[in-house]
Amino acid sequence: MALDSQPALSDARARALVDSLLSAQTETEVHDRLERAGMLDDSLWHPYGGVENNSGTFLNQQADARGALIEKIVNSIDAVLTREAHARGDMRAGDLPHSMFDAAERYFGIRDGKLHNISPAERTELAARSVQIVFSGERRRPTVTIVDQGEGQSPQRFPETFVSLSADNKRTIPFVQGKFNMGSAGAVPFCGTEHHYQLILSRRHEDAPGDSRRWGVTVVRRRRPDRDEKTSVFQYLAPGGEVLSFAAEAMPLWHRGAGLADLASGSLIRLYEYDIPERGQAWLDFSRMLNRRLYRLPVPVQVIERRYESRGGPITVSGMETQLVDAREGIVEAGWPQGGEIAVPGLGRVRLTITPFEVASAATWLRAGESVIFTINGQAHAFEPRQFLRGAGSTRPNLAWLASTLLVEVDCSGFEPRVVEQLFMGSRDRMRDNEQRQALLDGIGEYLRGHGGLRALNDRRRQEAVRQQGRDDPRTEELFGRLSSDISRFLRGGAGRAGKGGDDEAGFQGKRFPTYLSWANRGVGDEIEKHCPANGACTVELNTDAENGFLTRPDAAGICVVEPEGWFLSHALTDGELRIRLRAPDDAPAVGERIPLVVRLLSDDALVSEHVAEGCLVVDARAPQPEGGGGGEGRPARRRQRGAGGPRIVPVYRDDDVWKGLGFGESTLAKIDNASERTTAYVNMDNASLTRYRRGQPRRAEEINRVYSLAAAAMGLATDTAVNSGELEIDPEAVEHVLGVVARVLAPTLDFVNQNAFAMPDTE
Repeated sequence: MALDSQPALSDARARALVDSLLSAQTETEVHDRLERAGMLDDSLWHPYGGVENNSGTFLNQQADARGALIEKIVNSIDAVLTREAHARGDMRAGDLPHSMFDAAERYFGIRDGKLHNISPAERTELAARSVQIVFSGERRRPTVTIVDQGEGQSPQRFPETFVSLSADNKRTIPFVQGKFNMGSAGAVPFCGTEHHYQLILSRRHEDAPGDSRRWGVTVVRRRRPDRDEKTSVFQYLAPGGEVLSFAAEAMPLWHRGAGLADLASGSLIRLYEYDIPERGQAWLDFSRMLNRRLYRLPVPVQVIERRYESRGGPITVSGMETQLVDAREGIVEAGWPQGGEIAVPGLGRVRLTITPFEVASAATWLRAGESVIFTINGQAHAFEPRQFLRGAGSTRPNLAWLASTLLVEVDCSGFEPRVVEQLFMGSRDRMRDNEQRQALLDGIGEYLRGHGGLRALNDRRRQEAVRQQGRDDPRTEELFGRLSSDISRFLRGGAGRAGKGGDDEAGFQGKRFPTYLSWANRGVGDEIEKHCPANGACTVELNTDAENGFLTRPDAAGICVVEPEGWFLSHALTDGELRIRLRAPDDAPAVGERIPLVVRLLSDDALVSEHVAEGCLVVDARAPQPEGGGGGEGRPARRRQRGAGGPRIVPVYRDDDVWKGLGFGESTLAKIDNASERTTAYVNMDNASLTRYRRGQPRRAEEINRVYSLAAAAMGLATDTAVNSGELEIDPEAVEHVLGVVARVLAPTLDFVNQNAFAMPDTE
């Protein structure tokens, strides 16, 4: 029978089908109930998006189930905001908020659209009438239901909204996030294992244009290819070519016992047996993941767990930014979060928020693969793993001791749409691997590497971890004295050189709003003259009494304005020192020309809203390029440390804090730290290959350890030197893998040489 000749179901049959599907918790139950209702005939199903060959769209979106599910939640938040725009008449009048945070302020009275500006009780109340995510069914593969009390859709509009592909129904609404119109498509492949069922139920809000009399319902499925087909087809249920509908004043959108009121309008999306990696109770790992990926939310959402006996109440998710504002003492390092702004040539400006957590709390808040979060309008669009923060080199942070406890948000909301399209995939879970991405990472890496507060904290963590672990071995001097000058010149410090204290307990106590701004070591009102090479960068330093988070805090953040604007690279405010990096643009004025330099600090302080420091920039001749590589244009080469002796060798074991802090694994050979006062080689004494060889030579274990630690330190240093000098063209992050391969044969080879000294057999 042809599709258009199938009769639509009566209201009673359609309602009975909906009730049966709402009570189903598994893919098998859904299939059985569709079969009993006579809904499995292929003639009753229509291709999703009206395109028969649509599997490529479904199967080439989000790389994991988390990102696909978040798209559903974002669409629900959009629906809540658009409901209010319809109810206030703003849609009809064309007077729309410019962003979702403007919408939150206009429609829900949230100051600046920041959820930390309303109380936890108010957030919970707002979430209860906005969006809920409910986990039910099986523990391992739960059925996830997203319900919003938003604008909803009429049954007639399902084909151009819920089950459309690449339609532009949201493109002209400035305050919504989900404009790619592929949210449903990304999540379906993660539903179930055979049919990939998804239920959609919706009714139009009475204040929105369109038919609000009836509920619409459909089911999405994946139909496997027939014998003559090469790919699957994703379809939705539409008997007679129309989405099923029925009349009802309100619907019980939860299975019995959830304790939530029936809804008169809104939408429900149910994902049966969803393959979410967070398998435990939803109010733990899932809620934390949601807070990281929805870093800054315009309205809160609720997470409800129905799979376990100890169900508890709903958990309100308000985004990581709000969580950090609410964080108790002992969670985040005192004086943080901090941050600043950087300009990336060819891309635009981004704002960074840097949050080091206390060691004891870091595991609760952070995940290794999501240490750097790139956001647009508060939603994560890509991530960089912890290894990026550990990376060495002139454009990497080199924060090995902080990496496991550090979270960096990079707010890219200021990028133009063309830049966003060049950088980020439409799936909003990763960046394209292109020059723009590399430029952005290099800019972030240089900024973090040069951040004084981070360097000091990294040093402090290092000192705490190794205070009792390292002893100088007199043979270290002898061995490293024989190394080539190419390696020796990269050593920092020397035997007997005192380390940096870094134990200033007094701390800096800044003011919420600054009372002055002056050039470093000068009085207020004094001027400076700063020289900058025509092909390079320079740093100007100022003093103020603003608190560390003044320029990046979520509430009443200050603004730093630098003129000339085209010279700006970055700014960072730490402990009263404002450091601003400037770089001469390609069209810099002639050598010797003087350019007015003005720095302004703007704030919401009612008494003094602006502080100004003035001076001038002088363009100098082009600086010579550094020798030895590794510096790049305008970047100084690493200075040779005259009189440097051997590095400090620190043995590292599995149960040490150093092991965890530096991210050691069983195959790690050694890691080199050149960021502190003295070069330090951390040698893995629990390397799997060393442990196996040592086990077979128990009486000589100490001797093997001594020889191994010296050689491992030398190899680690030689490799680190070659990479940082540019001699070895290899990604610094791959160095550990290279040394891990060497470690497999190092112990037996060294021990053989140590015992036999390559004694040649007698010859006649």
